Amino acid sequence: MPASRVGLRWIAVLEAVKGVLAAATGLWLLSLFQYTPRALAKQLVERLHLNPGSHYPDLFVANVGTLSDRSITLLGLAALVYAALRFIEAMGLWQDRAWAKWFAAVTGAIYIPFELYELLQGYNGFVIGALVINCLVVAYLTRTLRAERT
Repeated sequence: MPASRVGLRWIAVLEAVKGVLAAATGLWLLSLFQYTPRALAKQLVERLHLNPGSHYPDLFVANVGTLSDRSITLLGLAALVYAALRFIEAMGLWQDRAWAKWFAAVTGAIYIPFELYELLQGYNGFVIGALVINCLVVAYLTRTLRAERT
């Protein structure tokens, strides 16, 4: 297998993992019909053994409590649509499709300014890791697309 296909397969796996996480989140959100958002937030704070009276857990409960059932349903459906796009992209990359490379490069590049902004807000290892991986993926796909044009 050519080296470019190995790289594409790794990116395809990464996109599929993002799809699985998004699908799990969407299904979890859609399963919350039996709870009120405020009760769910309180239960989550308790399960994580956080002090409900401290600033951030209290802020979390207050903000989640303002969400309606409809908002949570729409968030769940949006997560499932996002997951479907990640799965389609992963399949296209796995099969070495040009449209998937373009799609992955463009959608990856869209996140970079937001990741830079988050990094400017404060040091965060997760954001640094996401930014580095995202830049590597976009650079690799751009290089691959340029090589195919010549």
